[in-house]
Amino acid sequence: MTFPHSFYEDEIRCDFLIPSMVKRSWAAQLEILSDLDKACDRHGISYCAEWGTLLGAIRHGGFIPWDDDLDICMKRVDYKRFTENVASIMPDNYRIVNYRSNRDFKQMLSRIVSSDHYRFDGEYMKKYSGLPIALGIDIFPLDYLTDDIEYEKDREERVHLVYDAVNEIAHFGTDPASIDDHLVRIERQCHTRLDRNGDVLTQLRILLEELFGEVDEADARYLTLYPIWLGNKGYVFPKEYYDSIRVPFENMTIPVPSAYEAVLKKKYGNSFMTCIRSGGAHEYPYYEEHVDVFREHFGFEWPAYRFSAADLTAYDGRDITRPGKTAVFVSYDAKAFENMRSLAKAYIEDGFTVTVLPAVKYDIAPDMSGVTPATDEEDETYYLQGLDGAAFTRDPAILDTHPDVIVTNYPYDEYNLITTVDKIYYSSSLKAKCDMLVYVPPFEPGSVEEKDERAIKLMKEYVPTPMAARCDEIVLHSEELRQRYIECLTAFSGQQYKEVWELKIGVFPGDAPKKNKSGEGRKKILFHIGISAFAEHKEKAVEKIRGCFELFSQNSDRVEVIYHTEEGFDDDMKRLLPEVYAEYTEAGFPKPVADLGQTDIGMIDAYYGEASRYVPIFTQTGRPVMLWDPAV
Repeated sequence: MTFPHSFYEDEIRCDFLIPSMVKRSWAAQLEILSDLDKACDRHGISYCAEWGTLLGAIRHGGFIPWDDDLDICMKRVDYKRFTENVASIMPDNYRIVNYRSNRDFKQMLSRIVSSDHYRFDGEYMKKYSGLPIALGIDIFPLDYLTDDIEYEKDREERVHLVYDAVNEIAHFGTDPASIDDHLVRIERQCHTRLDRNGDVLTQLRILLEELFGEVDEADARYLTLYPIWLGNKGYVFPKEYYDSIRVPFENMTIPVPSAYEAVLKKKYGNSFMTCIRSGGAHEYPYYEEHVDVFREHFGFEWPAYRFSAADLTAYDGRDITRPGKTAVFVSYDAKAFENMRSLAKAYIEDGFTVTVLPAVKYDIAPDMSGVTPATDEEDETYYLQGLDGAAFTRDPAILDTHPDVIVTNYPYDEYNLITTVDKIYYSSSLKAKCDMLVYVPPFEPGSVEEKDERAIKLMKEYVPTPMAARCDEIVLHSEELRQRYIECLTAFSGQQYKEVWELKIGVFPGDAPKKNKSGEGRKKILFHIGISAFAEHKEKAVEKIRGCFELFSQNSDRVEVIYHTEEGFDDDMKRLLPEVYAEYTEAGFPKPVADLGQTDIGMIDAYYGEASRYVPIFTQTGRPVMLWDPAV
């Protein structure tokens, strides 16, 4: 699987900063998903995205920014075929982990893993983005329910009877011999025989799976995750909801239930499109638990900056005021320059001669096997936008003129695993070439709340850097972020240095963020639909669209509608809902726009329609979002 190098770099999504190490783990898991996807396609095995992977696919077009695992589901017949034949349908390195392969595995699901041990060989490291970890994807089996209330009640009683015995043995360590009366009841009610001389626990789990999968598709109307249904009888879906379609997920597409909105509402409630960072950070990010094992048992350690008191420069409150003062703004990345643009403008207004110097960035291969120069596609016009009077150069010799101030956004020196620059841009080198070294972090989330455990935990991967220690001043854009930086750097260096960080970290609010808008006149509305509303509401969705266009027409002097359908919409409708699609086409709705680029989206004032990956884009830029309800 091929990823653009930019995929691995630090990035802010939904106001959450994702460091390159997390991106590396994403890429490795996508490699597994790609292999699984190809194998399932070859062998006629169906699957769908599940849980956070499904939510991420619909809401973000990829991973939830603060999540780091993948989940899928398969109907029981596909689940059995896949899990029992992994050796013949997947590449050789893959293994299935479940209660059959590992008696201590307590869940009634399976996990497909890339290896059963750590691997440091070049082939494995290259394929899985430099991670020697055994990575995996959880596979949840879906089972059928009938309309027969008495039968389902009887099946549930049998399941509970077996579950009770499984819990006694697996969770409490009870000797099967001491619950033999219970086992006899199981044998009688489930019409089976248990071998007391064999592994009773495994036999009971096999029996549980047989009970879960007891109903054939032809006899059923509904699908469920049976262990969840036991505690929540409302967790059921019409089986046709899981006729799958494919949607974008990072740099590939994955199958999701056609009625994905109905499924997500059942799982997460009606507000599933609201980005809420939930979940603790005890096991997040997942690769963290392996770091000590690598070091202690294999002598393997990723390069990381270690604090040294000798590196720490304390802020001395200096104010450079002599005539002819100069400042060089060094940016290693064009996108990152945006975070320092307002400060460059302030320096110009303060009488500095400002020069912008893009540093040559180098891309490090994910498996750390090589380094290549990156291409800066932005020209002088981009960098000097809004900086009247500033100069531009790509010649690092300007640093040898010993400017009064150097402002930089590259923090890592040699310790970043995916990006680097020439050593002349390292912290110690820049420190020696100016009177004052100022660091502006390349990317800043707008908010990192004190209770946001995952965001705070990830800060230790990008906040404690050589530049943060050696620079004279760190400039941030909010007081809230300043507090988080102080906490993080104090934990990194020791409580005795807290006052140093408090003095050297300052706040420069800069320009207020500009909301995207199309300008004066009629407001542009993106009206986006997918197949989900039709899969759930059938002809009602057609009538809803008809009513929407009538309303838009009545207000055509005030609004301009950009109609857009999800990729593959027509083909999916023809395949899954031909009669509804015929009614849709006969309605004569306007032809949807073929494609939406980022520039086009940026010029649209508001969003209306179905849940989609466009919603967070509008929400983050403060533009109105209204999700429709085809049933109303």
